Amino acid sequence: MRMNSATTETEVSWIYRGQPLAAQETLTHAQTPAFDLLDRQGFVKIESSARGTKIEWSVFAPNWASLYFTMEWLHTYPGPYNLRYYLSGWFDEKYNDVNAARNRIDIIIGKSDIHLTRHTFVTEADPHRANIPDLLKTAFDDGAVNPKFAVDCILDETSGKFSVDRVGQKSEIARLWGMNPVSFPCLTGHSYDQVVSAAYRKVVLTDRPHYDHIIAAMSAPDSTIFWCPYQRVILPHRFDGNRKGVVVVSKVGPVDIKVI
Repeated sequence: MRMNSATTETEVSWIYRGQPLAAQETLTHAQTPAFDLLDRQGFVKIESSARGTKIEWSVFAPNWASLYFTMEWLHTYPGPYNLRYYLSGWFDEKYNDVNAARNRIDIIIGKSDIHLTRHTFVTEADPHRANIPDLLKTAFDDGAVNPKFAVDCILDETSGKFSVDRVGQKSEIARLWGMNPVSFPCLTGHSYDQVVSAAYRKVVLTDRPHYDHIIAAMSAPDSTIFWCPYQRVILPHRFDGNRKGVVVVSKVGPVDIKVI
């Protein structure tokens, strides 16, 4: 993941669409101005040495997946951590603690959507990709999942809406919001629900599993807003009384979504 420089003893990594570039891919961008990569193409640059680690990015660039990847792996880099981001100009912030640095990146991401009219983005993905999480791959291939990892949603055929009937104790919703079926991601009627439930209808109609990526502005239990990237598999299911619905299993992590 990291590219060594023998002269400066600094390791440089470029993160793009949530994944680090290989050394050969990095060479193809060697003649492109760094700011163009950061601002126009949405790269995130990480420089690390024994003196610490610097993370560079442009706030309004399409780089959320790469920033979430950076936060996930930041603990593998040495501190202190210098966050250098471009807003109306360059801003520099220094943190000695890795969790403080990650939290600050997350806060900046949350504030970077002020130019957006949408707060939920969904894209269908290839279920046969190499890096699909094991839990999701097994669910898609087997057409079933351990109920403790899943959320059950039942279709009201009168209104055409889906309501959450059960939250698995080891599901991502339970981990982040608890098992209360009226927590934010379980509520119906708001824009997040309308966007993410559109695929439920497709699954019910086709009776086939569906795999996609989502990034959404979510309301945390303490009412703060944060950007949540996750992958999910939706499985068709018949519940008691022959009621139609879906079983959803998800995993928070990098997504292939480029938001401009």
